[in-house]
Amino acid sequence: MTDSQPVPLPASWWPARAACSLVQAEPGSGPGGWKTCHVPRRTWLDSKISVLLEELAESGMHLDRQRAGELITGQVSAVAALMGVTEASARRYLGDEAVKDMARRMLFEIAAERPGADLLEAPRTVPVPLVLVGITVAALAEAMQIRAANEPPDHLRDVITTYAQALSGLGQITAGAAPGQAGDPAAILFPPALLRRAARYISGAADLAASGGKLPDGIPEAARGQLAATLRRDADGLTAITITGQPGH
Repeated sequence: MTDSQPVPLPASWWPARAACSLVQAEPGSGPGGWKTCHVPRRTWLDSKISVLLEELAESGMHLDRQRAGELITGQVSAVAALMGVTEASARRYLGDEAVKDMARRMLFEIAAERPGADLLEAPRTVPVPLVLVGITVAALAEAMQIRAANEPPDHLRDVITTYAQALSGLGQITAGAAPGQAGDPAAILFPPALLRRAARYISGAADLAASGGKLPDGIPEAARGQLAATLRRDADGLTAITITGQPGH
């Protein structure tokens, strides 16, 4: 097994750790004037998540940290099982290059989304009914709120940028559409890559909601199942139209 050959398996649990340091206490707080405190430090997993997300971001793709962590811990479990070692020992087989290889394979698998490309300039070959455009915009807005609720504050900017770009693309294409596109005045031609990307974002939010992720403020716990199901339906419908709506299908 080398650093460039991780094996995919379902995600597993990874323990967090904290560092302990000594700090000077307030006068009179105890013998010697010192006390211990627990200061969180960056874990091995946090570091590898950042490597994975940075590699994906270089090609214009983004993934939530929770899912990235699940993928990486799954790789660790796979290596441990394959080599008959503990997960702690298996970490050394999953260096930064191996994590970058994971990102490259993910990019290859979603090549249909044309990572890094200007999707506003991509060929527009899929006719989308205006009602589905509206549904997609609403679903993306809901998905963005779910993602934002599950990201640390220092990553909110990336979340907002990612979803805002997709929403902006949908809006600009809709606003600039010529009447009667594709012979149907109620449909607008979109690049399939943009639709696939939007579907993936919505699907990811559905997974977060279904797996117990935090819900946005104002959404009751009782609505979790319905929210996840609705987002899943919207994502599946969007993916399907990129296949059935293309010329020659």
